[in-house]
Amino acid sequence: MATIHDVAKLAGVSIASVSRMLAGENVRSAEAIRQAISDLGYRPNASARGLRLGKHHCIAVIVPDIANPYFAALVRGIEERFMTQGFRIIVASSDEQFSAESELLGNLVDAVDAIAIVPAEEGERTRRLLAALNKPVVLIDRSVGDEPGFDLVNVDNTSGAKAAADYLLSLGHRRIGIISGRQDTVPGRARHQAFLATLAAAGVDVPVEAIKIGEFSRDFGRRAAQELIQQGQIGAAPGAGAAGITALFVANNTMAQGALLALHAAGVSIPRELSFICFDDFDLAELLPAPVTVISRPAIAEGHAAADLLLRRIEHFGSTNQPPLEHKVLPVSLTIRQSCAAPPFN
Repeated sequence: MATIHDVAKLAGVSIASVSRMLAGENVRSAEAIRQAISDLGYRPNASARGLRLGKHHCIAVIVPDIANPYFAALVRGIEERFMTQGFRIIVASSDEQFSAESELLGNLVDAVDAIAIVPAEEGERTRRLLAALNKPVVLIDRSVGDEPGFDLVNVDNTSGAKAAADYLLSLGHRRIGIISGRQDTVPGRARHQAFLATLAAAGVDVPVEAIKIGEFSRDFGRRAAQELIQQGQIGAAPGAGAAGITALFVANNTMAQGALLALHAAGVSIPRELSFICFDDFDLAELLPAPVTVISRPAIAEGHAAADLLLRRIEHFGSTNQPPLEHKVLPVSLTIRQSCAAPPFN
């Protein structure tokens, strides 16, 4: 295993310089030391340093659903950054429940140096809860008010939903449905509103029957698609289905998986009968009979950005020279595959 001596030799600095940087001090060759740590896979003894410095070198990462591929990739990005700095991470899921989140934070606050969190709830009580921890905090994907008081990293949800709507319009679709997640969250609200606004600007109104709003979950996605099928919005014959939809936008990947299960069970052919597009990629999206067109977001890069902000906040924590709060917005992109085509009938 690499030692601190190996890191110092590769970086061309003294052992004392490496030790000071690992202790959170500013050193002139910090970038060279970080690169040496990464190249060598050096893992500092966090426990010993914690006893010496009064720090735990441990970070809590709390997400709503660790089974969601997006959150799993996000955690990976955070871990990649912190491991090179000798930090461990504790990952926990709030299951989209404020009560569970509050209990987790209460149990972990004395064992960690900082918190990276995707809040289960975006209201004032979450902001107060996080502020009372007196720890560095970075918010990811969701906020806790217009001026949250914490660093924040998310993606351009509005441009992603707009890109999905524009793509369906470009294929000739005018009867379009949407399955959206919770509207009390930034991503749920931004995607839903931007998608409908883009269609409205093109003269396309989505009937209320073709709009389903609920939880960001596979179960809700499945139930929402089943309702669209049962109501005749999906799967009707060309002659009788003039009022039905020819395309469906699903606002996240777990809902999309549930919707796809329901569509498959009903024998709906994608894209021959229905074009299908969703926000967020997922592992099997490319392996389906009709690989799914998605709005891709850089989850690992989001994790990197959040970790970088949190490391900076940890470095200055307790000092009078606090860096200004940052809100980083990462771009998204349209990944075109085979699940969308021109409408089957006019």
